[in-house]
Amino acid sequence: MSFINKSKNTNIELDTYKNRINEIEDNQYLISMVPVEEILRLGYELGLNENSKVLDLCCGYGTVLKVWSEAFNISGTGVDICKDFVHTGKKRLRESNIDSIKLIHEDVTKYKDDTKYDVAICSETIDSIENTFQLGEKFLKESGTLLYQKVYATVEDVPKELDEFDGGVYPLTKLNKMFNDLGYYITHFATGTENDWNRYYTWSVRRDINKLRKNPNNQEQQERVEYWNYMHFKYRMPYENQALFGLQKL
Repeated sequence: MSFINKSKNTNIELDTYKNRINEIEDNQYLISMVPVEEILRLGYELGLNENSKVLDLCCGYGTVLKVWSEAFNISGTGVDICKDFVHTGKKRLRESNIDSIKLIHEDVTKYKDDTKYDVAICSETIDSIENTFQLGEKFLKESGTLLYQKVYATVEDVPKELDEFDGGVYPLTKLNKMFNDLGYYITHFATGTENDWNRYYTWSVRRDINKLRKNPNNQEQQERVEYWNYMHFKYRMPYENQALFGLQKL
C-alpha cells in the first residue's frame, strides 16, 4: 500500500515539475519583464473566459495570447512586424494544439480589423503614448480594457542617461497623470521583479551573441551590444521596471 501511495505522489510531483517547466518555457518567449504568473493573475482579474476576444499589437511570439488561451479559453489575434517572432509563435501554437489564436506578420500601424475586442494589448509604444492609445482603442469594445506595456522609472528623478537611452522614461506619478489626461485610469497592474529583469536581460544577450556569431567582424554590432549591457547594469536594473497597465475609461 505504501508503495502505491508513493507512486501516486511521485506522479503528482512529476506533473508539478512538468507544469513548472512549461511555465519557464513560456517565460523564455515573453519579450517582457512581466512573468507568466502575473499575466495569469491579470487575466483572472480581467474576467477572461471562452467568450473573450483579445488583440495583441506588437505581440512578439504571441505568448500572452497562448497563455490566456490555455488558461481561460480565449480567442485572439496577435500582430507583429518581426517575421521570425510570428513564425516561431505559430509553431508553438501548433505544438500546443491551439487553433483559437492567429498570429499575423504585419506592421501594426497598417493592420485593419473590423472585430471589436474585449482587451487590446499595446506591447510597444508607437511614436507616442497618445498615438499608441489611439491605435489600440480603435479595436476595443466600448467597455473594453486597454493593456499598455511600458517601462517606468522607479525613482522620481530619472537619470538623464536612462531617459535618453530608452526614449522617455517616466516615474509612475507622471505616467498616471499622462494616462488620466488621455481619459484613462489604471484599473489593473502587473509588473516584474529583479529575477524577471535577469530573465529578460539574458534572453536579449543570447539573441545578440547569436547574431555576432554569424557576423563576428561586425565591430559596430559588438560596440552596440557592449553599450547596451553597460546601460542595463548601470541604469536600467537600479532605476527601471516594466509593467502591463490595465486602463479603462469612465
